[in-house]
Amino acid sequence: MRHGLLDRPEWKTTMKTLKTLRKGQGWTTGLAGLLSGLIIFCAMTPADIRADMGIETRIKDIAKIEGLYSQPLIGYGIVIGLHGTGDKDIELTKQTVANLLERFQITIPSDDIKSKNVAAVLVTASAPPYHHEGDRIDVQVSTIGDATSLEGGVLMMTPLLSADGELYALAQGGLTVSGYSSGQGGMGGQQNMLNYTSVGLIPGGGILNRSDDSKFIEDGILRLSLNKPDFTTASRVSDAINEVFEGAAVARDAGSIHIRVPDEMLEIGQSARFVATLEILRVKPDIQSKVIINERSGTIVMGGNVQVGSAVVAHGNLTVKITSTLATYMPEPFTDAPPVVTEQIDTRTHEEPARVMLINGTSTVQELAEMLNQVGTTPRDLISILEALHQLGALQMDVETM
Repeated sequence: MRHGLLDRPEWKTTMKTLKTLRKGQGWTTGLAGLLSGLIIFCAMTPADIRADMGIETRIKDIAKIEGLYSQPLIGYGIVIGLHGTGDKDIELTKQTVANLLERFQITIPSDDIKSKNVAAVLVTASAPPYHHEGDRIDVQVSTIGDATSLEGGVLMMTPLLSADGELYALAQGGLTVSGYSSGQGGMGGQQNMLNYTSVGLIPGGGILNRSDDSKFIEDGILRLSLNKPDFTTASRVSDAINEVFEGAAVARDAGSIHIRVPDEMLEIGQSARFVATLEILRVKPDIQSKVIINERSGTIVMGGNVQVGSAVVAHGNLTVKITSTLATYMPEPFTDAPPVVTEQIDTRTHEEPARVMLINGTSTVQELAEMLNQVGTTPRDLISILEALHQLGALQMDVETM
C-alpha cells in the first residue's frame, strides 16, 4: 500500500499543502488545495487500491511453453519377495509367474504355484520434458490383486509403454512403502496398518530408452500457454515481455501469447537464455471474482474482487424434531385377539428469532465476511445467503458448487 497510495500525485499534492499550512503561509489558498486534494484522494475506489496491491508473480508460474509435455508411461509386472502378503490365489498372478519361469526354460503348470510371496502390479511413471536416453525416473507400483502389502518387495524387470504402445522405458528395483502392516487379518486375527501399503515407489527405478525430440521454437516463434486463460492476464504478460524485447510478444487469445525470438539469439544458439529471461519477468495476473462452495463439507472460498450491492438479509433457523414411539395394547384375557401395536408420533418445532441486517454495497472479501459474521452465520447459513444474494443479483460473482 505504501508503494501504491503514497506515490500518487494526489497524495503528494495534499502533503505539500499540509507543509504550507504548517508554516502559516497562504492559509486560504492552502486550505482550498488541501480540501481538493483530500476529495481526490478519498474518491479513489477500492478497485484502484486493489490494482496497486496486486500480487506479482513470475511468468513461469502462470504459463507454460507449448509443445513441452510429460510423457505418461504404464506397464504390468510382478513384485516378488513379499512375506506372505502377496496375492492369495489369483490365476492372473500364477500364470504370469509361470510365463516368467518359462523364459528361463523352466516349465511348470500355473496350478502348481501356491506362493503368497508374489503380487501382480501395475507400474506407472512420467517422463519429463527434455529427457534423454539413459535418464532415470521414479516409478510407482500399485497392486491389482488382493495383496495386502508390498513392503520389502522387489519389482522384476518391467517394460513401460507410452500411449502409442511403444517401449519407452524399463523399470526394476526394490520398493519403498510409506507405512507398515503387521498381524493377521480375517476371523480371529488382528491386523495393524499405517497408511497404504498396497502402493510403493522406486526412486530412480526406471531407465528411459528414448530422448525427447520435441521442439519448443518453430519458425522463430515461441508460444506460451496460460495455466488459467484470461484476456487481461494475457495482455499483461505480453506488455511485460515487450518492455524488455520491444514488439516481440502479442496476445493471440485469452490463453496464448506468441513471442518472436530475436534472430541474433537464434543464430548463436542462445534460445535457452532467451526463455530463461522471459520466465523471471513478473506480472500481476488478474483474479476472477468467484465464490466456490462445497456443500458436502460446508467449505466456502471467496477470491478476487467481490462486488456486492445493497441488500437486506433476514435469516433464522427452524428446527423440527420428530419423535416416534411404539405403544402395545394387550387383548382381554382368555380371548384369541392378537396384541395391537400402534405408533405415536410427537412433532415439535423451534424457530430462532430472525436476524435482520442491512448489507451496504461492499467491494472486499474482508468487508463481506465481517458483515455476515455480525449476523452470526454458520458456514451452512453463509452458503444459503450467498446463493440468495447471487439469485437476487446483488452478488456480482460467479458461484461454483463443487
